[in-house]
Amino acid sequence: MNIVSRFWTKFKNYRVFKQNTEIYEEYAKPIIDNLVYVESRDGGDFTGNIFRIVEELSSGDYGDFEICVYAKNNVPSKIKQFQNNYNLKIDRIVTNEIDALKVLGRAKYIFTDAGMRPRYFKRPGQIFFNTWHGTPLKVMGVHNMPEEHRTGNVQHPFLSSDYLLYPNDYMREKMMTAFMIDKMYPGKILMEGYPRNSIFFDQDRAQELKAKLKLDDKELFAYMPTYKGILMERKDEEQKDEIHEILKELDKRLKDNQILLVKLHVYNESKINFRKFKHIRAFPKGYEIYDVINMADVLVTDYSSVFFDYANSRKKIVLYNYDEAEYLADRGVYIPLNDLPFPKVQTIEDLVDELNSPKNYDDTEFVERFCTYERPDAAKYICQHVFNGENVCREDVIVNEKPNVLIYAGDLLKNGVTTSLINFLSNVDTEKYNFFVSFRQWSGYVRRYHQYVFEEMPEGIQFMPLRTGINLTLPEKKAFNGFVAGKRGTKLPKMVDDMFERELNRYFPNFPFDYVINFDGTTLNELLLFSKPDVKCTVWVHKDKLKSMKFNHDQNYNGLKEAYTRYDDIIVVDDALIKPTAEIKCSDENISVIHNINNVDKIKEKSEGEIEFIEERTFIHTTHSGGIEGILSSDALKFISIGNIEPQKGYNRLVKAFNRFCDDYPDTQLLIIGGHGEFQELIKTVSSLKHGDNISIIKWVNNPMPVLKRCDLFIQSSEFEGWSMVAMEANTLGMPIISTDIIGSKWINDNGGYLVPNSENGLLQGMYDFMNNEINDFDYDYDSHNEKAVREFNDLISKNCGE
Repeated sequence: MNIVSRFWTKFKNYRVFKQNTEIYEEYAKPIIDNLVYVESRDGGDFTGNIFRIVEELSSGDYGDFEICVYAKNNVPSKIKQFQNNYNLKIDRIVTNEIDALKVLGRAKYIFTDAGMRPRYFKRPGQIFFNTWHGTPLKVMGVHNMPEEHRTGNVQHPFLSSDYLLYPNDYMREKMMTAFMIDKMYPGKILMEGYPRNSIFFDQDRAQELKAKLKLDDKELFAYMPTYKGILMERKDEEQKDEIHEILKELDKRLKDNQILLVKLHVYNESKINFRKFKHIRAFPKGYEIYDVINMADVLVTDYSSVFFDYANSRKKIVLYNYDEAEYLADRGVYIPLNDLPFPKVQTIEDLVDELNSPKNYDDTEFVERFCTYERPDAAKYICQHVFNGENVCREDVIVNEKPNVLIYAGDLLKNGVTTSLINFLSNVDTEKYNFFVSFRQWSGYVRRYHQYVFEEMPEGIQFMPLRTGINLTLPEKKAFNGFVAGKRGTKLPKMVDDMFERELNRYFPNFPFDYVINFDGTTLNELLLFSKPDVKCTVWVHKDKLKSMKFNHDQNYNGLKEAYTRYDDIIVVDDALIKPTAEIKCSDENISVIHNINNVDKIKEKSEGEIEFIEERTFIHTTHSGGIEGILSSDALKFISIGNIEPQKGYNRLVKAFNRFCDDYPDTQLLIIGGHGEFQELIKTVSSLKHGDNISIIKWVNNPMPVLKRCDLFIQSSEFEGWSMVAMEANTLGMPIISTDIIGSKWINDNGGYLVPNSENGLLQGMYDFMNNEINDFDYDYDSHNEKAVREFNDLISKNCGE
């Protein structure tokens, strides 16, 4: 990073810390009892349920409230247009997110139809109402693989809510399971109609608006297609071009008394020039969307949830799903389209035929299932229920009789720690406990590789990601820096301690967990964060932290000591890790050992799979003309090492030892497979060696077992380890192993394995000893090993859940 980049990064960080200071100063002030904060679609719109709630509050029947709307971009001008046609009492519009966060900190009542500002945390006494924005047809949350790691963006606001609104039981089930809150949502569930849908029970209003817009002599159709692609990779421009062609062809075929009104999804405000068309217009400005579609005689959509709402009108719905195969390749649906009662068409000609035909299907069962709790004046009932305390809505709560266990897993790296966690979770009782795995959702590794870890998670395990990093104010940042940089033994300042308590509440509103395990046990912020809950907490130690400070510079002594004194249990994965851990804690109290589990059957099964290098995921450095497959298929001896490319793994000395070995055995090949780390530095080192062409490096492969199985010798070159998962995997596949004589390899030595001095020369000698047939595979009793580890893990959970 150059000087300019460093300066810019520091400036941006300073600006964020300064903003946080301003924001959280407001949170220290009293809540304003008559202040109502509302936002629609994260401030990107003002419509639907939120619009109707504000309209109802503007009636004056609920007291003198100050209503503040967060609205970005061109939304304030849209609100002003609405105010020309509706009675909307809006006292303040904030357009800046920082100002919105300040209002959020003071408002008694909060209404949203989507997520919420990431820096917001709910204060005691606030009432948070989330309406969401529609019954889902498209799969959501963890049901949608490309977006499952981002569930925290919606999950956290849901858990902050005092009320969640569902107009049907189907939506309740899909939304709560998609965002994994069905076992721990602490608030109330309102089974009540959507405020925006009450309009469909008022056809007099539809006729009045048609007359006002001089459309009362027209047959009206409404076209509302959804967005295409997945949320972070939408196909707006592509869809704009498609829709333009569709509209052009429809315009030629519509009758003179027919008008097609078009509204694109809020995520695709792409520009269409409607002045080119004779029979096609954009939705009229200044009117809420559902007022407009309430005028329509027919609704045309594709995969948008609007048809669930429009069904209340009992008027005709046509699904124009011309791109069904392509769309479903991007995004699945909960209900097969063929199970819907509406006519489905794929051509312009068929669409026009349906527009000119009367409704010819029975939607009685559909309406009963998906419009169950809809009724006129839903907004009125909700406001009476929430603001006046009148029991006029059907209310429900989650009843969960099982303890909730939260397990923090860091970045979900595809490494030994994650493999160990998955192995443990494959042996827990999900009938007795609810398990939630938390991770840093913003991590670049998580964004790129999450699906490969998620697909290995056992059934019944749920996720609760951390949405962002911690939020520090300027004073907190200064105090925290002083603690980290302070001399050994510096105590955590109370200001920073309070900050972690605030952040815990922000991450996990109402903290719905009975026991916490920090299985990652590495990152400083999360070490301290997960030592804060007022429940039993356990931290895992996977390696010698004192040596990690020296080699990887990834640990902080003061942070470790502070954290270790707070956790109720410290679990190390090898007996030899007790001493360095106790040295940091200044006590061996509450430190115990649980070894990693080795899933023998899974390893053997995966070793039989195909070698798969995934484009845009796997990077390969090799000079072999046949690539990796050419190496594996050759008669050459093949050595292999697997692990992240970081200093502790000792790869620099491994490649140098191997280079010397090749002076005598020039045909031997070395493969190194790593998940993350300093690949370019290692490649640079390899390229400088005389026999560098004999060394190939693979950056990330989802399943390395087929590669491992086809090699002749596994080498663990680490400077230090805890309990090596990959060494157990190599042993399971019957491979000879060379390991440096370190803490984490003691089990190898105890079972007849082969250790070498912890040095370059030691590794070189091990290679020669292998050629002299002095190294063989060894047997290890994994059945007994696993049985003991599983029992200890489950006993730990039972003990800390109060059983």
